[in-house]
Amino acid sequence: MNNLIIERTAGTPEINFNAQTGLLQISGRANANNITTFYKTLDAWLDAYVANPAEQTVIELELDYINSVFSKLLFIFLEKSKAIAKKNKKLIIKWYHFADDEDSMDDAKRYSKIINFPFETIARD
Repeated sequence: MNNLIIERTAGTPEINFNAQTGLLQISGRANANNITTFYKTLDAWLDAYVANPAEQTVIELELDYINSVFSKLLFIFLEKSKAIAKKNKKLIIKWYHFADDEDSMDDAKRYSKIINFPFETIARD
């Protein structure tokens, strides 16, 4: 399976999904008007990956801003990712946030609660 690498733009986050290592990174801002089109690529890649995931998958989210559309799509992405754990593979979700960004910490708690899966929250400077 091929890796998925998409460079960050002003409206879309950087994507670095490595199928061999199981490290799936999303970082930056997600506020483009056509974010649904952008997301379709991530969703298709995840579908293929879930069929044969690495022994351990780590999803790292380091998002400065996400619009409401991408927020919904991220819920779908994370919910679908839980299928990895159902295959007796290890799944870790890490949510990076600025130490004083209470909104981001609240978002992590909300996502974790809704998908019913624990997140590691990691403060950054």
